[in-house]
Amino acid sequence: MLDFSSTRTPWPRRLWDVSSFLALEELYEAGKWVDRRVLSQAAVDWQRHEVERLFGADPALGSKAFRRVLQDCLRTTLTVAGDGRRKLRHLIDLGRPGYLRRWAACVTETVPAPPEKVARAVTSHLLDSGHSMDGISRWLRDGRLGLSATDLIAEAAGLLALPPTCWNVVVPFTTLHGWEELAAGLPHWLGAREAEQLMLSAGAKPAAGVIGALAYEVEARDPERALEIVSDVVERLQARARFAAAGSVTPFDTAVVLNHGAAMPLRMPARGARVLSLAAERQLYVVGAEPQDLSERRRSAVDEALEIASALNHGPLAPAIAGGWSALESLLTEARDPDERERVVAASRAAALVACSWPRAELTALSYRIRRTGSGDLTERLDRCASNRERAAVIAGELEQGRPLPLERSWRRRNDIAAVVRMRALLADRAGVLDRVRRYVEISLRRLYRSRNIVLHGGSTGGVALQATLRVTAPLVGAALDRLTHADLVAGVPPLLLASRAETALRMVGDEMGPGICDLIE
Repeated sequence: MLDFSSTRTPWPRRLWDVSSFLALEELYEAGKWVDRRVLSQAAVDWQRHEVERLFGADPALGSKAFRRVLQDCLRTTLTVAGDGRRKLRHLIDLGRPGYLRRWAACVTETVPAPPEKVARAVTSHLLDSGHSMDGISRWLRDGRLGLSATDLIAEAAGLLALPPTCWNVVVPFTTLHGWEELAAGLPHWLGAREAEQLMLSAGAKPAAGVIGALAYEVEARDPERALEIVSDVVERLQARARFAAAGSVTPFDTAVVLNHGAAMPLRMPARGARVLSLAAERQLYVVGAEPQDLSERRRSAVDEALEIASALNHGPLAPAIAGGWSALESLLTEARDPDERERVVAASRAAALVACSWPRAELTALSYRIRRTGSGDLTERLDRCASNRERAAVIAGELEQGRPLPLERSWRRRNDIAAVVRMRALLADRAGVLDRVRRYVEISLRRLYRSRNIVLHGGSTGGVALQATLRVTAPLVGAALDRLTHADLVAGVPPLLLASRAETALRMVGDEMGPGICDLIE
């Protein structure tokens, strides 16, 4: 759960999907978008079938009778006027409140669900019910790391039973275009002196040149989430100001949460989209190194995709969703794909790339967590490796032979043990596990495609799953772009060719002529 609630967790160990009940909420909402011709019925049908299949593996979803009725609903088209959609609304409202209590009961069974599966379900449910990642992480570290699974989940259920809190958040500004005429008369405006005093009382050093502050009342489940909501409000202010002549809105980098008694950074946490190969291949600042011909701007397709996706980590929701999907579509589709509706094939191709990248990423991370022992055999072999690929192969060999890994003893150890369990399962059933990984990633990336359509064709940023979609897909888009960038920089391999290699590797893995687990894409 700590892995799943940290913004610093690398993509192989992040949550890759939304919670069960948010997936149902998304299906319910989809009927409206189909009616408005923003989403196609085919896209929603694909979503329905995948959701139905995944829910069979969620033991806390509800009773047998609940599942039967839900299954009947999911086998209808869920159109706005359909009876299935009305029943789905009732089932969501009926099943959501006791979800975590049912998970607490599930983990006491004779053969409980795997720990990681439970952790994914509980954490995603907390996040999709209004908690922030930082808030959950703080809650876990606040004396709960030693609890049993049953007690921890029971406390999580109690946490969700509490009503949201109304947080009072004060945002100081150093620049606010026309504030004397446009802001000073607002009821939630605070003058410079009052803003500075509030900052001092919360332990923050006031910035020189604070002209005043705006105070907001925000209903949220934790103060970190309240700050995220206010950060979004400030971004909307900045968007409006860009349409005013000489408009400028510059908030101070710290806000004060009055009823939390603390000053906190006013920024949305990075969403985890990382393209590490740019630095690894020393290409991060190479852009523009050659003489520039203004009449012919020379850019590779990968460069253009990275620019399109640049809002993924810190940009507003709409550009982040639109840019993230457009980057994948620009690289992983071509004019000869059947028709516009088949642009969603980019999700399948990107999922293959991510699935092929996952084993080496996990094995490489484990290779750097090996502590030195008396014999030193494993660490000496790792020291002789000339590349991360070789390090990953050494770790894979150790696991395949059933040898224990001498992991470093630190707060990360439990996380690493979970990774070892995942890798052992992979080595025992390479094709089966990789197919599941690919499917999970494709489900999420198709959700990004639908979200993009809601934003661009529906003209809405209020979709029920948009925030969660960005949270789970940004790291996956980053992983796909990282592989595409590496192939472009190192070997000059075009994106579609790399995707074809990945799809072939997934079909042949485990075969005598297939690739090794550390060589799925090269």
